Amino acid sequence: MIFAGTTFCSGRHTLSPPPSPLSGIAAIQLFDGTYDHLLLSADPDAAVDEFDSGWTYNTKINANFEENLEAGNIGFSTKTTENLVVRRREAGTYDWTVIYVKKIQSADDFDIVLRDTYARAGVEYEYSLSSFCNGIENSYVVQKVYSDFEGFYITDKDCLYGTIYDVDGCDTNRNISSQTLNLLNSRYLTTVSNGGLNCDSGSISGTFLKTDQTGPDLLASLKYRNEFKNRLADHKPLILKIDDGRIWMIKVSSNPTDTAGGHRDIRRLQFEWVEIGSVNSMKDLYMNGFSDVDSRWW
Repeated sequence: MIFAGTTFCSGRHTLSPPPSPLSGIAAIQLFDGTYDHLLLSADPDAAVDEFDSGWTYNTKINANFEENLEAGNIGFSTKTTENLVVRRREAGTYDWTVIYVKKIQSADDFDIVLRDTYARAGVEYEYSLSSFCNGIENSYVVQKVYSDFEGFYITDKDCLYGTIYDVDGCDTNRNISSQTLNLLNSRYLTTVSNGGLNCDSGSISGTFLKTDQTGPDLLASLKYRNEFKNRLADHKPLILKIDDGRIWMIKVSSNPTDTAGGHRDIRRLQFEWVEIGSVNSMKDLYMNGFSDVDSRWW
């Protein structure tokens, strides 16, 4: 019994059963009335006067019906976001690498598909998605992703080539700046190091073979190898990564060779390379064409 807006238990909704968290809420219907605002919150103490206070972590639906029936926070996010920023770091480390920045001007700009091909194997990464307004980070979420693959891959912004067949050990040399001198007044040789050179060089090879359900696809393999050799020969920086966790920013330093691996249709490609930068440096990634993230975010 309700009298003058109250029941014997006080408020008019005291006896109304609250929604059960076990059953969930699949739909909300409004009918037979005039409505100017709808708020759905996980906070049972949310008050009506909090409608206009903006979104919180407990807010699920907040619709004011001013221009449309939109009940999500996409409109609010568009107004409070100038740039969407994606960062990455290895779990357990502290320094973030900004790998993607997008300027937000409309709700459609939040539709993003990002493929990160620069992650090394056998590592758990943390990815941060942040909203920036006036240069200040106002919200973010962090998710962990485990990166793993087999074989070796060559990649940049536009390509990804690799193989899992007959991959060699990728032998490397650590290059340092040093010169050996034979002094007239000494029995022993000595060395002089006048530079900061400290980088790797090496060679790698593998069998590049495309297969389908019936076995090797020779025409597809030929096309794939030719595309890969063209990429190796275009003098552009590349990223080389191997399934044992090693990764380098490189340039090809020798003529790629294409040899038969026991059969004329099983071809083995080999090339030599030198390290030219760090895959963890935002400046090196930008200067070598791997990233569009400029110095404002370094």
